[in-house]
Amino acid sequence: MRTNTFAKITLAALAACAISVTTQAGEVADKPMVWAHYVPWFKPTDASILAAKYYNYPLFRSAGDNPADWAEEFRQAKAQGIDGFMVDVVFGKTNGQTNYSEIVHRMLKAAEGSDFQIALCLDVKSTVERQVRELDRMLTLFGKHPNYPQHGGKPVVATYTWGAWTPEEWASIRAGLRAAGHDIYLIANLNRNYTKQDREWLDSYAPHFDMAYCFAFEGIDGVPLQQTADIVADAAGRHGKDYMAGLSPGYYGGWLNGRNDFYQPHRGFDQLHDCFLMVRKGRDRWMHFKTWNDHDETSVLPMLFTPANPLITRAYSDAFKGIAPTATRPEVCLAYHREEIPGTLLRIEALNLPSLAQGPVTVRGELLDRDGKPVAPLEPRTLAANEFARTEWLIPTAPLARSPVLTPRLTVSSRGFSTTAKLPPVFLVNGWHQNAVTVKVPVNAHIEFPNTLEIFRGGGGEGIVEAAVSFEAGEEITGATLFRNDRPLAVFNGATNNKTLLNLVLSGRADRMLRVEGGEVLNAVRRHAEKNSDAFTWSKSEVVSRNARDWTPAGLLCAVTPDTRFQVLTVAGKGLLAFTARELNERGLIRAGNLTIEAAPLDPAAQSHEPLPAGTKKGAFKLSVLTREPRVSDAFYVRYETASGRVALSDVVYPFVTKERFVAKNLIQTSVNLETASGRTGMPGRSEYLGKDIPFATPSVIEARIPIESIRAGRWTFDTPGNAGRDSLGDMPVVIDPSMLEPDDRGGGGSVLRLNGETPLKMRLRTWPIGNATVDFQLNPEPGVTSPQSVIGRTGWSDGININLLPDGRIEVVRNGNKQVPVETLTTRGRLPFGGWSRVRVTNDSRHLRIYIDGKLDAEKAISPARSYGNSTWFIGGRYEGYANYRGKIDDLTVCCAAFAPGDANFPGH
Repeated sequence: MRTNTFAKITLAALAACAISVTTQAGEVADKPMVWAHYVPWFKPTDASILAAKYYNYPLFRSAGDNPADWAEEFRQAKAQGIDGFMVDVVFGKTNGQTNYSEIVHRMLKAAEGSDFQIALCLDVKSTVERQVRELDRMLTLFGKHPNYPQHGGKPVVATYTWGAWTPEEWASIRAGLRAAGHDIYLIANLNRNYTKQDREWLDSYAPHFDMAYCFAFEGIDGVPLQQTADIVADAAGRHGKDYMAGLSPGYYGGWLNGRNDFYQPHRGFDQLHDCFLMVRKGRDRWMHFKTWNDHDETSVLPMLFTPANPLITRAYSDAFKGIAPTATRPEVCLAYHREEIPGTLLRIEALNLPSLAQGPVTVRGELLDRDGKPVAPLEPRTLAANEFARTEWLIPTAPLARSPVLTPRLTVSSRGFSTTAKLPPVFLVNGWHQNAVTVKVPVNAHIEFPNTLEIFRGGGGEGIVEAAVSFEAGEEITGATLFRNDRPLAVFNGATNNKTLLNLVLSGRADRMLRVEGGEVLNAVRRHAEKNSDAFTWSKSEVVSRNARDWTPAGLLCAVTPDTRFQVLTVAGKGLLAFTARELNERGLIRAGNLTIEAAPLDPAAQSHEPLPAGTKKGAFKLSVLTREPRVSDAFYVRYETASGRVALSDVVYPFVTKERFVAKNLIQTSVNLETASGRTGMPGRSEYLGKDIPFATPSVIEARIPIESIRAGRWTFDTPGNAGRDSLGDMPVVIDPSMLEPDDRGGGGSVLRLNGETPLKMRLRTWPIGNATVDFQLNPEPGVTSPQSVIGRTGWSDGININLLPDGRIEVVRNGNKQVPVETLTTRGRLPFGGWSRVRVTNDSRHLRIYIDGKLDAEKAISPARSYGNSTWFIGGRYEGYANYRGKIDDLTVCCAAFAPGDANFPGH
């Protein structure tokens, strides 16, 4: 089995870590344990397919074998200073075994021979009887396993949903377990989310737990983190109970996969580091990270955009355990947003981890534009080498908005040591954050070497993108991955060289066979399927999937021509559907019953390909990808991995736009960003900066020229057969129920969206313009409107516009946001006809709202500048508070993140 690249970087950098392979573990009462919450529905075996759901996916190379992958994961966690996982098991509310309990048992078997610990963490409230019965079953089955932790001979059981039970219910659960022969060491999650802690509540539960902790310290109750930690720890201490310190880095939310639009601030390193600063030696018996692998929350395992995680968790663990640093060179990590809306104050934070480096550590650098020219200095900062130390740079981005990317180049030096590295760039994007990750990267992990990247549009109008790379490095290169818009599009290696590739994702509850003629399958993975599983098998000519579920998609990489033929069959061989690679690419997805075949925007097997041949230091590769039509906003780069675990990045290229094509735009110059406390996000009143005197606290408007490729956009014409929700300008397609479509009766074919006033169409999360916007669409309202209707509405509190229809046919536009954003309302003078089509365009340029009807300006209003961020989802046909849902037709909807009057040639897609 090949070594995981992500393990290499950690195990090499943390060479002092000794991982026992012989100790029989179990008793942990007198050990300063460090734990991490673990969700078993994200198996390490699924690392590749998870890239279809997350920008920030795990850097794990699966062996295709669950026990082997878990064992590797345990070694990685141990190298990060984590001694065990508290594994989430989900209780059902009906009869049947607790979900994922069998995985805990299998994980324990995989841990045998090591000292890594696996404990239960109870999730979801059921009934006292069921809780007792299932805990009895699980503890009888594996509670005495040598890798199941014991505290004074009592099996450790943690909780997530502690507060969903009453104190009396916990008393009954414990009594029932004792009667069944189990005296457990019970850990209570006393986190109360938006409710403040109080002594009476804590004291009522204290008799029933043995240790207290808070799963998430985020300050959303308005109380400083340290104060809350002290209240909970003191309550435990009053009753003679232990306390476990909780470390929480923030909460990303499931934006891309559509699970939720939540967010809780990371504040660079500060959210996690402030939790670490609350740890009190002598008081806090154990320490707990949220989480190892819940990617909808925030994971601390090595991830694509957060490769500093292993160094940080290990440094915290060592400090907690009193282990002195051993690194002789400075270890400085940087944190910053991957994306920022230009005009926003860019914050770059440095965190020094304790080392034995000689003398103070100096960090200096600059930001480079798209051409590699310095455009902003990062003035020298001095940090103590032997301490956890932080500093920040605050860079106004409005003067830099002409470049779509800003690349930090940093030099870290101390006595006898100096290194310079180009780090992952910041993308200046106009409109919304799509990849909301806070990059966390160690400077020492990045290297530079000569390389080239060329991207071409393939001939023949087939939607083919051609890519060619060359590189010459000073060390062995193990991998080279082509990214488009921060998603892994293709991998360069011998198997893909000089071939045309097609990425596919198959999903749905169906036992199916996919046969390939005139092409071949190069790689295939399925979620929750091991390499030799009977449920998922593949060869060069066919893929067979059995017992699939909605949550077990399969990903394929195929070598094709546009005429390659695919046939969908039952597993018995009965043909159901046939299509060509060209047809799938043109339509985006094809459905056959409950099976969906998607032309995927990424290689879903990207983490499962073989590495480059051993000893590769230079090379040149070419490949082509059959994919959607190129767009001006498409950004490509290559990520190189080395045998030592380090990373190099090519320059970012925008091959499908004329360089130096700019548009004038009003930017909101502000210090408000994604980390700013707002609404139900973050701790009210807490700053997202280290310093006190922060510029641009009051939003203002500043004029700038921005590159056209930095403007986010989406267009939905509702015309693609079988895929009416296809987005022809962005990567945000939606699924539309066929009952919401009807043929366009104006001639020309295609469909229109018809809304019945009952169910609006939910669009992709967090993809509505913040600030500047153009929203252009055709509207045909049904007669008989008696109350205001919401044509396009939003939830959440990011600043943006809503579009409504009044009973008399006038259009109303409302700009709102959080409580600090002034509400601005504009209403047309003209009236739309009911039962007839009109084209409506609404623009917001941060100085004025304007409404155009059939290409003519009808109404405008000056507005005050504003900026706010908050959970945000938009809907076609409803969701503006207090208004009825829209009844009627909508067609040809374009949303973009700059203000364009009708006829402006720069308007995307027209």
